Amino acid sequence: MEQRYATFSLLLVNISRCVQKIKNVEMAELGLKGKQVQCLFGLYNCVEGASLTKLGEICGEDKGMMSRTVKELANEGLVYIDAKSERKYKNPVRLTEKGEYIAHIVAEKISAILEKGGSGISDDERAQLYRSLGIISENLTEICGNYTRKNVKTEGVS
Repeated sequence: MEQRYATFSLLLVNISRCVQKIKNVEMAELGLKGKQVQCLFGLYNCVEGASLTKLGEICGEDKGMMSRTVKELANEGLVYIDAKSERKYKNPVRLTEKGEYIAHIVAEKISAILEKGGSGISDDERAQLYRSLGIISENLTEICGNYTRKNVKTEGVS
């Protein structure tokens, strides 16, 4: 059991670190930040744009983080907010022409890295891997949902 935990945790940490490093390096080539990848890629796949709420769901980020990322991308001229409502989080965020171009480059980079990163894995193995990770994610999300501030003790933990 302990070895299973150690292996699983170390693999996830290593994969996460590698993904972050790749995003940072690849985006730096475009004058952007790694955290902007998900947002650009998410919008690239949403032809009609997406609200900050929806974009947060797509990217796995909260609305506050998405708001900051969208602001940064807007300052770069890559996205704009189509102000149809007074409710900030309901307005669709869309790619500009420049944003479409950059998002296309990002999508190509992602495709190439996925190809290389997944080499040696068959489509069936990949499908099973994603199914398994999905189940683990759902189970861990359920466990986390059962926690409350009251039963999470941090005293004496370093």
